[in-house]
Formats: sequence, C-alpha cells, structure tokens
Amino acid sequence: MFRCHPPRSSLLATGLLAIPLALQAAPLATLQLGGSSAVQQYRIQGVIQSQRSAQLSVPVAGRLTRLAAHAGQAVKAGQLLAQVDGEAAQQNAAAGQAQIAAANAQLEQARRDYQRSARLAAEHFLSGAALDQAGAQLKTAEAQARAQIASARAAGAQAGLYRLTAPFAGTIARVNGDQGALAMPGQSIVELYDPTALRVELQLPASAYVDIRQDAPVSLSWRGQALKVGRIEWFPAADAGSQTRTVRINLAAGSQPVVGEMASASFTTRGKADVRLSVPAGAVSHQREFDAVYVVDATGKPSLRYVRLGAPQGDSYPVLSGLKAGERIAANAEQAAALTITHAGTH
Repeated sequence: MFRCHPPRSSLLATGLLAIPLALQAAPLATLQLGGSSAVQQYRIQGVIQSQRSAQLSVPVAGRLTRLAAHAGQAVKAGQLLAQVDGEAAQQNAAAGQAQIAAANAQLEQARRDYQRSARLAAEHFLSGAALDQAGAQLKTAEAQARAQIASARAAGAQAGLYRLTAPFAGTIARVNGDQGALAMPGQSIVELYDPTALRVELQLPASAYVDIRQDAPVSLSWRGQALKVGRIEWFPAADAGSQTRTVRINLAAGSQPVVGEMASASFTTRGKADVRLSVPAGAVSHQREFDAVYVVDATGKPSLRYVRLGAPQGDSYPVLSGLKAGERIAANAEQAAALTITHAGTH
C-alpha cells in the first residue's frame, strides 16, 4: 500500500501561512551576546548554634529528687532546674545559719560589754586592766563570728552543689534523665541555650580558606531566607586531623533560625570573575526534546543551533553551553523561523 506525501512546496506554503505576515515582512531583529561578569563564589553549609549554651551537671552523685525543666521551656537566670538528694548537706547548711546567728549575738554582747567598760574606765570606776580584758573579749568574739560565717558559707556552698540553676536566661534544649534517676558527677542533666544570640559555624577546607576574601561581604541563607550577618570570627589555626579552619558568623539581633539546622554561606574568592551569557526568552525556540536559538551569520542568514539553557531567570535564560560571547542571534525566534522557511522556499 502506498502513502501519498504532499509536495515540499505545499509544506512550505502551509508553514508560511501559519506565521504572521508582519513577521515575514519585517527586517530580522538581532542582538549580540555580551557576557556579564560575576565574581566567583565559594558556597558551603554550616551549623546554626547559640553563642551561649551550657550542659549543666552536678559535681556530686545522688538521685534526682526534683526535675523542674522540660524541653522547649523558657527559663530565667537563677531559676531552679533540678535538685539532687542532699539531705545531709541541707542540714549542715541550716546548722551553719544557726551558728551565724549565735555568733552575731555573742559579738553584739561583746561590743556592749566593751562600751560599758569603756564608760566606767573613763569615770575611773574600772581599772585599765579590766578595760583591756573587755577589749580582748571583743576581739575574740569578732574572730569567732568571722569563723562561723566562713564555715556556714562553706556549708551553704556544699548544699548548692545539689541544686541545678540556670546560669543565664534561655531555652531548655534537652533534659537527660527522669525524676528519681541516679545522677553521676559530671553527667549532663539539662542542656540550655540562649535563642537571642545565634551564629553559624562552618568548617572550611584549608585550601579554600586561603582563597577567600575576608574583606568581602558574606551572604547567609536558611530555608531560602536571607539572614543578616553580624561580626565574623576567622580562626587562625587549622585542625590537624581534618585540615579545616573554623569560621563563625554571628547573626544580627532579631534572627530566628532553628538551632541545630544547616545554613548556607557564600564567600567571595580571589579567583578570576566568570563570564555568564544569557538570552531573552523570545529568542529561544523550545523544541520537544531540546532548546535552540537562531544564530545569524555575517550575511544576515539565521540558522538553528541547539543550546543548553538553565532555569529561567525573569524574562531570560542563562546559557550553559552552545553559545559564546560576541555571537549574534535573532531576537525573535518566530521571525527567524519565518525567514528560514521563506529562504528554503525560494530554493
């Protein structure tokens, strides 16, 4: 069975009819590709941290008799977070306070006795030796009071070892352990951080670190949102094991990213600037499996060329391959296609 094909002249005529006559008659609009310079960037991800964080523990062993903190809780400086069983220490602290009260009472009595003795000695009703004895008793009472106060403070400090309080205002990140569990010395019970002062810590390869311009602005983004950059700390020494150098980028006040998540940083390097090409959307001919543009030669004749384009950026496409700076292309792909069909029809 034979299939009839329309003549080439018929196809060309059909194509010409599908293209507006205004495009066929108008002179071909062209443009010359000129590259735009873009500085080289080094991009890396870092961890969002708090500038103030603490892992709180007690230096003594005991059972957790009180656990007044939970993850996500906002706490004030000095607020009680946990307490370890320390009944003996609490009793010693209470006894120390009682001893302070007794020592202060004895000191007050010694001062009154000395003042009375001084008045009697001034009126010649008391000998000088008796006055000296009263003065010695006053000094003894003062020394005993100081010793009792120091001993009581030591007992109070010992009792404070069994109490876990917040060193600064912040948010509870994690609670390790449950009420009634045994806490060991140095074991982290509560993890606390300050959400109002954040930073991003990055580990830059030593080879990349030396190429980064420290005087150029640094851009940060988190979940696609730009972060305001504050003070930047450039660590001078490299880690011997990983051969990386640490950079800490403090965030400006008011930034609210999540601690522990990743943020992207972009640094400017000292390398030569890249030349980037782009073509307007109207110059692109979107085929079924590829993209193309019409390149115009010195005689003004357009010819279709396959190109590889990036994602659209506004009303243009970045050129990944297929074109170079200085080449001339048709500004309107439809008009170039019409002229190409017309030229083919004349031959």
